[in-house]
Amino acid sequence: MVEYVAHTKRSKMTKAKAVKVFLAANGVCCLCGVQIRQGDGWFVEHVVPLAIGGADEGDNLKPAHNKCKATKDAADAAEKARRDRIVSAGWVDRAKPKWGSRGFPSRPKQNTATRPIERRNTFKREEVK
Repeated sequence: MVEYVAHTKRSKMTKAKAVKVFLAANGVCCLCGVQIRQGDGWFVEHVVPLAIGGADEGDNLKPAHNKCKATKDAADAAEKARRDRIVSAGWVDRAKPKWGSRGFPSRPKQNTATRPIERRNTFKREEVK
């Protein structure tokens, strides 16, 4: 069963708040479990994404390496897409009308770099005999 969870609004991440999150996790990346060393790029990650109802505070905030971000983002996007597919599975769009306008005429093909421009002779000379 899927229940509706509203998107949580993201609050501003200050340097002091990021340091508290880092120290609370003892500087361990929440994605790969490796200690974040001096000089490594890191950011504050939401363990449960805000888009699927995660909180923007407390135990949901953990430090993570920048290099681990792509894998987590892909997994989050897949989870959100799966939830959206389940939620919208029963949606029936209203029927399209059976008739409509004729539409616009088709345009002539445009020239490309691989096809030469065909010149049209608008002035045809008649041969004199």
